[in-house]
Amino acid sequence: MARFALSRDIKFFEGISRELVDAIIETAVVLYKLVIEDSKTNLYGESLSKTYYQGVECTAVIERQDATANYEGFGPDSSQTVEFRFNRFTLEEKDFYPEIGDIIYHNDGYFEIDNVREEQLIGGRTDEKFSIICSTFMTRRSTIQTEMRVL
Repeated sequence: MARFALSRDIKFFEGISRELVDAIIETAVVLYKLVIEDSKTNLYGESLSKTYYQGVECTAVIERQDATANYEGFGPDSSQTVEFRFNRFTLEEKDFYPEIGDIIYHNDGYFEIDNVREEQLIGGRTDEKFSIICSTFMTRRSTIQTEMRVL
């Protein structure tokens, strides 16, 4: 256990993080949890039509790569990888933990999570993880079954 990271220090970092992400950056995303029971799989364990629960709105810090276009005979196909960084405390309040296969809606695009990391620690303490980082890739709207978002 780290020597200089007390519980009041962790509360201080939590308050600063909440203010920064929720009040200053204010980038809202919608998280969709995969319904595994309703997603039918084929012989190889793949699913062509996936079903998701109702979306949960949350704020995140986003790091996106440039979009690229692929030309494979059927016209252009764009792809993009984006990293979403969530405050762990905010996700715990919303009772949501992102997992591989879940979808994140941001900037009129849907991004499927392909990796989840929890490597930002507070004061070197392994028992106090600070954020959840999701690596994603852009997916087609036709491959997912979510309800249209009403503004």
